[in-house]
Amino acid sequence: MHMTLCKFSDSYKIFDVTPVENLFIQEFMLKAPGDFVKVYLYGLMQCYIHNSSANVMAAFAHALEMDVKTIENAFHYWARQGILNFEKDENGKVSIEYFNIKDVLYNKGLDSEKNLYKYKDFNQNLQAIFDTRLLTPQEFLRVYDWIEVLNLPMEVVLMMCQFYVSRMGQKVHINYLDKVANTWAQEGINTMQKAEDYIKTNDTYFKNTVTVLKYLGIHRSPSQAELELYKKWNNWGFNLSAILFACRETTKIQAPTFAYLDKVLENMYKRNVITPEDVKRHLERQDDIYSRIKELYFEMGYKDNVPTPVHLNMYKEWKDKLGLVHDVIILACKECVKKKKTTFEHLDNLLEEWADLKLFTAAEVQEYLAREKTMDYEINAVLDRVGEAREITLTDRNLYKKWAETWNLPFEVILLAAEYSVLAKDKVTYMNKILSAWHAKGINTVKAGKEDRERHLAAREMLKNAQGPGQSEKGLNKELDFTKFPQHTYTEEDLENLFENLD
Repeated sequence: MHMTLCKFSDSYKIFDVTPVENLFIQEFMLKAPGDFVKVYLYGLMQCYIHNSSANVMAAFAHALEMDVKTIENAFHYWARQGILNFEKDENGKVSIEYFNIKDVLYNKGLDSEKNLYKYKDFNQNLQAIFDTRLLTPQEFLRVYDWIEVLNLPMEVVLMMCQFYVSRMGQKVHINYLDKVANTWAQEGINTMQKAEDYIKTNDTYFKNTVTVLKYLGIHRSPSQAELELYKKWNNWGFNLSAILFACRETTKIQAPTFAYLDKVLENMYKRNVITPEDVKRHLERQDDIYSRIKELYFEMGYKDNVPTPVHLNMYKEWKDKLGLVHDVIILACKECVKKKKTTFEHLDNLLEEWADLKLFTAAEVQEYLAREKTMDYEINAVLDRVGEAREITLTDRNLYKKWAETWNLPFEVILLAAEYSVLAKDKVTYMNKILSAWHAKGINTVKAGKEDRERHLAAREMLKNAQGPGQSEKGLNKELDFTKFPQHTYTEEDLENLFENLD
């Protein structure tokens, strides 16, 4: 039996090194999936360890903690890159042959014709498209993936590259073309006729997208994302003229982008503003709204503010939903300033209140404000007469409207009730009870009010006398002197309904 003269010890391999070519790291590893790199390097190490029990597929799967299918996919990937050969026989036995990468890339190996240059005519045609830009071996391998992995025919790949190089220049990045190739594969553009139809349509998209970019002050070729946005706008029904009109809206920001323009067009699309004429009218109206909101800002004391989308929507609702004219909105601003409530929320509440009152014109509002001013003057006089020095409340206004408008009681009668309520603890509530009784009795003059008051006091005196000496009605703050009147017959229930406890 032949004995090997020299050999490494069994433990030598664990402390040895595995040489990895720098070309692999620079040209292949950086853009490869992480698991595929692990498979390549582990396999490379096994190439340097002869007769190892770990150099079988099952051991690979165990050591790398991957399934066999993933490992085979990794070797297929590296085979497509041209740096190893993958074979699988009819029994499913896999064999891998690693190539020297320098040998492959620089066309010195015996298998170079089989690998890197098996697309010799295709390579020449592809390089001619890029003209003076020399494609790298790595770029050629990416293109081969489009043919072998994405199943795009060579002539379709050449037509695709020709179109995008003619539109974007010979420096178009391989990553961009890779995305395009994936899109073509997904959309089934795998024949010359389909490619021609796609290019014919997209040539228009491309030219129009470039026009929009230039209009925005952006001088470069469009990205794939920008082309997709233009297609979406076109599918919404916007033609180039409508889109260029919409670009005017982007002047409101410092650095306009397709993303901002997309939001502008989406807003118009939702409002069914599609044609160039509709877009133009919409923007003119929008400009008018901007200037009008700035007028509101001025009235409210805001300085150097740019109209916000929220304020734009509020203004449109006041005009379209509430039916209010601009002059009415200006009057509301002035009222908010008078009341020192200068937020758009206060303005919105006031305008909704006016709309509920059917005040839609400036004349109607001014007449209403004049009435409110007169009413406030009268309420202040009533509060002064009743002895309350304070601001008018909403309750005061609601009560006064009931007395003066609903019950139609004269101002002088209301003042008389205020005089009679001076001694009450809750003066306004006591006033309301007096006026409620007078309204029920049909009393609407000062004379009738005084007579009713005298009858009221006389009845109280009778009730006090009936109770006996030393017992006065609870709640009186002072004894009242009055002339006695002819007596009437009152039941206890009548007296209870007639009188109100001053406490």
